[in-house]
Parts: sequence; C-alpha cells; structure tokens
Amino acid sequence: MQPDDDNQIQDGYQPISPQVIAPQIIAPQQIVHPGMQQVVYIPLKYSPEVNLRTWSYLPSGLGIAIYLASVIVAGSGSNTGGELVGFLGTSACCGLLAVACFLDAAFYKGKSEWQGSTGRLNGGSVTGMVFDIIFGVISIIIAIYIMFVLIVFS
Repeated sequence: MQPDDDNQIQDGYQPISPQVIAPQIIAPQQIVHPGMQQVVYIPLKYSPEVNLRTWSYLPSGLGIAIYLASVIVAGSGSNTGGELVGFLGTSACCGLLAVACFLDAAFYKGKSEWQGSTGRLNGGSVTGMVFDIIFGVISIIIAIYIMFVLIVFS
C-alpha cells in the first residue's frame, strides 16, 4: 500500500472526499406550547422624583447636631441658663427627629403604592411606614412634654 494513493483503503477505512452543501434559508417559526407563557424579567427599582428618604437625613442630622451642641453648652457650666439650653436642644432634637420620621413614612407610602401597582408585595413598606409614624408621634409627644416642663417649671 502506498500512502499517496487516495483510492486505497488504509487501516480499514476508505477516505471520503468533502462535499459542498449549499446553504438553505428557512423561514423563522415560533413554536407555541399551549399553557406556556413567556416570562421576561424586568429589574424594577423604586426611584421617585423627590426622594423623601434622602431629605429625611437633613432633619435627623440637624436634630442630633442641635442636641450635641446643647449638651456641650449645658455641660460647660459657664452660664446659668445651661439647663434651659439643654432642655431646648433636647426638645428641638425630638421635634426634628419626628419630622424625619414623617418624611420617611411619606417615602414608604409612595413605595407601597408603587409596589402595589407593579404587583409586588408591599408588606415591608407598610410595616416601615407604620413604625415611622409611631416613632414620629412618640418624638412629638416627648418634644411637647419637654416644652411643657420648661414652661411650667421655669
């Protein structure tokens, strides 16, 4: 056997010459199964035009800053109105934290409505909104109580 001879059988196999096959164009077809629906994942994220949660950080930070400043002034002992400044700072802090809670609750209200309109569960948003309202009301009660104590006992 000669290795250059293409027509001879080598090792029990006969070589096959390559064939050129013309490409065929097949019309696109859609296979539809009864009861099957196409599911498309669309990533959804709640992003309102005015983000009240971001705005709620401002009164929170301002309230804490006022409280810390009033504690420093009240603790310095250089003036006789230190207690008054301390109470006013505490009352202002509680009032501003209430404002922050209500802004956050408004954010959760919008998010809850958006989740309901998109078919998503909104239990977490409703829970957050309720807790924000409760904390806001408690903060307002504390702020009013402190102001009442200042007025009555000064």
